[in-house]
Amino acid sequence: MSGRAGGFMIGRDHPAGLLRAEVDRATASHGGLVLVAGEPGIGKTTLVTAAADEARRQGALVLGGACWDSASAPGYWPWTQVLRRLRRSPEDWAVARESAEPALALLLGEASPLVSATVHGEGSVLTSVRGEGDAAEQEAFALYDAVTTALVAVSQRRPVVVILDDLHWADPASMRLLRFAAQHTWFERLLLVGTYRDAEVEAADHPLRPLLMSLVAKATSISLAGLTRDEVGELMTRTAGRTPDAHCVDDVHRRTGGNPFFVEQTARLWHADGTLATIPPGVREVVRRRLDHLPAMVTDALTVAAVLGREFHGEVLAAGVGLPPPRVGELLEVAVTARLLLGLGDDRYAFVHDLVRETLYDALTEDDRRARHAAVVRAVEEHDTLDRLLIPADVARHAWLAGAHLDEFRVTELLLDAARDARCRLALDESTLHLRRALEVVRDELQQFKIVTTLTDQLFHCGAREEARQLLSEAAALALTVDDPAVLARFALNVRRHWQLDPVAGIDGEALLREAYRRLIGEPDDSVGPAVLEADLMTATETLARSARDDEALTFSLWVRHDSTWGLGTAADRAALTGEIRDVARRNGDRETELWSTSLRWVALLELGDPDYLDELTAFVTGGRQTGKPRHQMAAAIDGGLIAAFRGDFAGAQACYAELGELDEWEHSDHAFLGHHLRWALLLLRGRLDDADALLDGLAKTDHPQLGLLRAITAAERGDHRTAADLVAELEAAGTRFAGSISPMWLRLCAQATVADPSRCAEVRQALLPYRGQWLVSLYGCDLSGPVDHWLAVVDAAEGRWDDAVAGFSAARAAADRMGSRPWSLIARRVDAERDAGKLDMPQILARLAAVAPTLPGTSRPWARCQPVRPATVVRWARRTSSGATGPSGGSPSTAARFIYPTPRGCTTCACCSAVPASTCPPSRCSTRPPGRNSSPPAGWAAIRCSTTKQRAATGATWHGSTTRSTWRPGAATRTGWRRWRPSGRPSSTSCGPPPGWPAGPVGSVTRRNGPARR
Repeated sequence: MSGRAGGFMIGRDHPAGLLRAEVDRATASHGGLVLVAGEPGIGKTTLVTAAADEARRQGALVLGGACWDSASAPGYWPWTQVLRRLRRSPEDWAVARESAEPALALLLGEASPLVSATVHGEGSVLTSVRGEGDAAEQEAFALYDAVTTALVAVSQRRPVVVILDDLHWADPASMRLLRFAAQHTWFERLLLVGTYRDAEVEAADHPLRPLLMSLVAKATSISLAGLTRDEVGELMTRTAGRTPDAHCVDDVHRRTGGNPFFVEQTARLWHADGTLATIPPGVREVVRRRLDHLPAMVTDALTVAAVLGREFHGEVLAAGVGLPPPRVGELLEVAVTARLLLGLGDDRYAFVHDLVRETLYDALTEDDRRARHAAVVRAVEEHDTLDRLLIPADVARHAWLAGAHLDEFRVTELLLDAARDARCRLALDESTLHLRRALEVVRDELQQFKIVTTLTDQLFHCGAREEARQLLSEAAALALTVDDPAVLARFALNVRRHWQLDPVAGIDGEALLREAYRRLIGEPDDSVGPAVLEADLMTATETLARSARDDEALTFSLWVRHDSTWGLGTAADRAALTGEIRDVARRNGDRETELWSTSLRWVALLELGDPDYLDELTAFVTGGRQTGKPRHQMAAAIDGGLIAAFRGDFAGAQACYAELGELDEWEHSDHAFLGHHLRWALLLLRGRLDDADALLDGLAKTDHPQLGLLRAITAAERGDHRTAADLVAELEAAGTRFAGSISPMWLRLCAQATVADPSRCAEVRQALLPYRGQWLVSLYGCDLSGPVDHWLAVVDAAEGRWDDAVAGFSAARAAADRMGSRPWSLIARRVDAERDAGKLDMPQILARLAAVAPTLPGTSRPWARCQPVRPATVVRWARRTSSGATGPSGGSPSTAARFIYPTPRGCTTCACCSAVPASTCPPSRCSTRPPGRNSSPPAGWAAIRCSTTKQRAATGATWHGSTTRSTWRPGAATRTGWRRWRPSGRPSSTSCGPPPGWPAGPVGSVTRRNGPARR
């Protein structure tokens, strides 16, 4: 129990420093009294031994004695040992005898016959100290004074340190002598050190409690606690000669409470046979001796507590022992005082060491243990209030350990409840353990089959697919033997649901479907495919469940139908299914299913463009956070972050996603990529394209199953449509399939790729048209890619169908506004875009607006961007090419929808050369000055204007030349269709057209003095 290794004590720097300081003071000036307290094996003796060694090095005389736990021990036994050690130093003994004889001889039992007869007879010193009356007190005083005088006399020669070990076993007379010496030697070079077990002495009925407590008030007290986890690992390494792993250290620290003696004994046993489950014999003996000091009723209560576990609630213990809670509380306080229990507050307790609990538990017979575990389960079932004090895992453990003392069906149900609860806490290993135990206990074939199916699904999602395949093969054989067609049908549907894309050797999924169909419905037609068989089986199982009012089977059937219908165009069906699933869950009080159905219902409603999605989302997030279960909290953080970003609250989305890092691992290993996807989607929506690329570059292929798809979408958002189109071609060439919940993202990318490859427009438009008015939602709601109308408009713009594109973007904006999605509304509109983009911090929109300024042919410098003081004259330029009007750099019309520049008289400063007004920019300083009055357009560019004086007045434009033609020549441009415009509030008959023979510019808006015109 040394806790000492390699020449130094582990974890005792502070108490050792305190004791060393006392030794230094005693050797230099004066001493005092030090009391070291702690439980058995905590290291009290080791600590004072180290102090004794230090005192010897400083020239002090160290004298020691230990008390004995026996009624036959003579009085003053520890002081007798002190004097015997003093006698071993002849010079010091001579000084002591000269000062204190003959009392020293009496204590040593070496008095002459005459003196011995005197002192041992009636009224003798050594007997009268235990007697009564003034004479006894005087004789005791004389003895105390003699011993004290002897020690003081020696301390005049050199410092003296007296160590008395195990004072909790001392006789009262020895304690009185210690108190006397401490009180009368304060200014001498004499240090008195005592050790005791505080848990024993502080018990109310301990005979030494008054004496020792009076000493504690005058002493320097040092209380030793257990070692920390790291210190336990260090002590194990020093003791066993090899380093234990982290799990081993955790286990030993938990079981021993950091008690150095317990740690050393356990480490030696671990070194010998590699086991930690056995209690070392020395430890068992120490624990039993501590328990022997307790009243019988306290020990009985602790035995039941040992069955409950390391931590337990007083109310549960009261139900187990059959005593009133107040009485149980009194018994437990005795154990707390004895340092065997810790009070955790709120009537909860824990064993100080697991070894104490194990010692009590091991003392029970096997049958007694099972009976006591069964009694705990029955107590919980009989007292409704105990449900809140024990989690399902605790009850399931007791049921599992009760064995034959409980009904097998009930044990199985409790284990399944614990598995579901553990799953909600993201404790998947624990959940799997409960399922395995349930599989061992269950005897009912139907229940056994359900457990196998559940366990297979969990192993599949957790990544243990090889084990899941093996278990599935066993389940397939079992399903064929179950005399219930509906059970076989559920199994066949489950196999197709999870293993369609990852077949299991030995299981023919289609043959299983056909067999289930034959048993439940009838002989299937050979020409009918698996999809039809699956649909018919879902309908049949659903119908049976409804007719039998089997809500469990109905919920299963509805979930199967829901999960098999993911993809575009299925949102209405999914909304109805999740609504019914939720109704069934509420009917049965199934809060878990109610929450998940609500989560998936808001996804379906958002996909439909129904604003009620927000109510469903709020209900789920609120409910998920209220449960306090990690699985629900994680889902609430994900959904809350998705919609926060969707509505433009990017800071809120980041806060929600930050919560994911504070939770445990993702629920399923095959869904772990969603964390990366959520952050990528948020960066994409915010226009942080460099950060999005960096995130993707840091991922391995195994980190996201659709990494290529994400790279292509990011390239398209950057404006690199050619790269996006090339990546689309690569994905198609590789035969990559994007089905189910991934298909909406694929359609988004295809729409973006049409900008660089307009030949695909008709194909992509045909794929999107059936879903006009809906939203692209992928990955079960974890990716929201905007309104379908928006991507249809992109396709129309890529093909030059300007009217359709304008209508599409307008519809997309209306849909976004209706759903409260500010980012997607901003993406779809033009008016006030710059202001709102700045507020939302969406730099990609600001960049697109800035990119509107054209560049002169042959130069990289844009036109000066002059800030208008008031709405100014509008000059629109369109570059003439053989294919029609394009942007300033020759790009497609969709990348540069309009070019609007105010004339100099509406400007304050030329951004190119800082001239004020901009019209004064000298050509030598500003080669990119925008054209003003009487100026010519750049080479290859044509002016677009209204052609009548009336229309000029409406738009506020000022022109020179004829009212029907410009002074500029049209050149050889190919004529294209003209987009008619009319100023705000003007009838369509006043629409402007180009002068005859002039090409049309890109679709845009005109500006009038009092505000923008509209199409």
